Order: sequence, then C-alpha cells, then structure tokens
Amino acid sequence: MAMEDSSLGLAGVQDFSLHLWSRKVEGAAKWVQCMVIDLEKIMPMAKPLKGNGANVVGFAEGLGVIFIKAEGGLFMIELKSGLVKKVDEPGVYFSVLPYMSFYTPDRGILSSLARLTDA
Repeated sequence: MAMEDSSLGLAGVQDFSLHLWSRKVEGAAKWVQCMVIDLEKIMPMAKPLKGNGANVVGFAEGLGVIFIKAEGGLFMIELKSGLVKKVDEPGVYFSVLPYMSFYTPDRGILSSLARLTDA
C-alpha cells in the first residue's frame, strides 16, 4: 500500500497488533516501523477466542483504510481516525478489494440539450 509520504507500505498482524512499516531509501533501503495499533483496544468484539488471531486481507488505495479478518468477522479500520467498522460476518477471506465507483455526466449531451431548449 502507499503511505502518506508516497513511500511503499507494508501491514501485518502479530500478537493481535497491527504493524505498519514504510520503505525508506536514504542511502541503503530499509523498512521502518511507523505505527503499531493494538487491535484488542480498538476491536474488543473481535478478540480471538481460539488463538486464530487476525489477518490483514486488504486495503483501499489512497483512503488510509485497512481490512482485517478476525474471528468476529471482517473489519475496516481507518488509520487516521482509528474508526473501526464491522463490514461482514465471519467467513473465509483471502483478499478484499473494495469497490469504488464514480459518475461523470456527459457534458456534450447536456450542452446539446441546452441549445435545443434555447432555440
């Protein structure tokens, strides 16, 4: 994923904590840990009961959102605000690719219609 400074980022879960790393190139390239989020504090409803833990299964490019699969379901975490939202029930998730759409009106048709009504 891309980080705020446009560097390459990496996210993973260890001991029910989300670890975020950033690739820094100053002479020799290296990975620098930039954030650790205790998932137990922000997602107490998803705490693992059977020791299955949690996994990062996706992210939304440019939005600062990471998707975490845990025993309690699929969760979305906004990194800036720390907001957590459950987006689906427990299931098998290998990769989450959020769908984002946009609409751009056809300005050519709108301007043609405007000329017809003015005539």
